[in-house]
Order: sequence, then C-alpha cells, then structure tokens
Amino acid sequence: MFDLVLAAALQTPPAREVPPPDDIVVTGLRDIDDPESAVTRRTLGSGRNGVAARRSRSVFQLAQRFADCAIRVDRAANRDRLRKALDGVVNGASQRFWQMRFVQQTSTCAQDVGIAQRDGISTIAPGLDTSYYERGAMFVRALRLFAPDLRLTKAQTADAAVQARFNAREVPLARFRLPVDRRYFETAVCVVRLQPELASRLIAVDDADSVARIEATMINGAKPCVGNARKVYFDPSQFRFYIADALYRWAVAAQGVTSLVPAGD
Repeated sequence: MFDLVLAAALQTPPAREVPPPDDIVVTGLRDIDDPESAVTRRTLGSGRNGVAARRSRSVFQLAQRFADCAIRVDRAANRDRLRKALDGVVNGASQRFWQMRFVQQTSTCAQDVGIAQRDGISTIAPGLDTSYYERGAMFVRALRLFAPDLRLTKAQTADAAVQARFNAREVPLARFRLPVDRRYFETAVCVVRLQPELASRLIAVDDADSVARIEATMINGAKPCVGNARKVYFDPSQFRFYIADALYRWAVAAQGVTSLVPAGD
C-alpha cells in the first residue's frame, strides 16, 4: 500500500509546472532576517513570486473572511456540509459537490452573493482555481473554532500507531488529488510531521510578519521535506493553507477520530 507519511518524508522539490492554484518552488533556509538564508523577506515577497504572492494573499484573505462568517458552532446543518467538504475524498465528486454546496448555502457571507452561488467565493483572480483557497480557509477556520487548544507534538507525529491511522485514512482520501496538489500536500504532511508545534502557531496568527517568520522557521527545521535544498521560494498564503490541511489531518489521526468538526445535532 502507498505510504503517504513515507512519501512525504522522501518528498523532493516539486517540478516547475502550472498547479491548480499557483506554483511552488522549494529549496532550504535559515533565519528570515539573515541575507544568506534560503528563505528571506525578499524570496517571500518579491522576485519571481512577488506579484503572484500578492494576488494569492488577496484571494486567501477574501476566503478567510467568508469562512470566518460561514463556519459557526451554532449551525448544525452547516457543520454536516462542512464535514463532507473537509473529510471527503479530495477532488472526488461528492467532496466537490459538498464544498460548493456549503459555499452556496452560506453565500451571504461572501463578498458577492451571486458569484458565490454560481462560481465560488471569488472570481477576482482569473486563471486561479480559488476552490483551493476556499477549502484552505475552511481548514484554518475549522482548526481555530473546533480545536482551539490543539497541541500536536513530535512524539505524536512520530508514533507508529498515529502514522498508521494517518495513512489508513489519508491514502484513500488523496487518491484523486492532482499531481502538483499532491506533491504540495505531501510536502506539507512532512513539514507538519517534523514541526507540529509551529504548524499550530502558524494557523493561530494572521499578521504577515508572524506568518513569514513562522513559515521560514518551519522550513528551516524540516529541510528533508524540501530535498535539503539551498533556496526556497513559495507562496506564503498557499503554504499556510496546505499546512492547515495537513495539520487538520494529523490531528484527526492523533486523536483517533473521523473529523474535528462536530456532527450536526
């Protein structure tokens, strides 16, 4: 059987190709303020990924505003739809349907209700598949709302029983992921496995400086996940929501549950 934890541990940098959102080019790091570090403010915010990163940040902020409004503990029916969107087979017909259905049923939380009911949360970035941002924002909100005191540890992510539960659940759920999406996810799985405490901190913050510092530190402490590369270029917003995706799934495995979202009453 394909071992997702092992695959993530052996992950090499994704090839340069056009992914569903934008692309990620990964390679190693030190301190974000060290000019010789592999991840610096310059690599995160300018150069070959600067314009795309700013566009990505705008889309993700829009998705987060929607998710913060739409995902509530007092909406049982919405929680059931959310479970199906987050805990289903990624890119499977059912998962795609329930994600879109969730957006449609909570479209008043979107910036443009008509667009949300027809196409998803946003069409402000032509050519960018914003459904990844929608789902990523849902993971961030679900972690914050339903697991606010999450304390995932390296001991848990290194535990053979937890890893076995992770693979038993996630291998089937990942079978329809597109190639670049799958590689990015495997990288995130690996980074969270090695840096679970920092992953939780990353999901808890919003200001750009904290996000940049935590992401840089995470990669620095998880160089095997990026092929021990010397330079790392990535979109901070995409990195954050892939980490949220992986963190959610590691937490499910560590807790031995099927979802972090409470079932509807």
